[in-house]
Amino acid sequence: MFDAATFDEKDWAALTPADKEALTTLARTGADFQAVATWPNVGQFNMDSLLAKGLALEGALSIYGRRFKLTDKGRLAVEWLQGRRPRVYQPI
Repeated sequence: MFDAATFDEKDWAALTPADKEALTTLARTGADFQAVATWPNVGQFNMDSLLAKGLALEGALSIYGRRFKLTDKGRLAVEWLQGRRPRVYQPI
């Protein structure tokens, strides 16, 4: 079975403003992997930060470069950005 993803105040405090902007942009792209080169104000450095914090996954390369999508923990971070504060995400 899947382990539940968690996100708490310590994770929230570790987010930089650039992380928050990248999360917001990534959340708008949907559930599929998307290429970073197509997003304004989000660069590779931002995505490497999200990868290191476990908030994003990297997919296969495309003609536009590296592709990413949110993890369950990343979805929780987006919920916190939107003013909701769930601590546990359990996939169905």
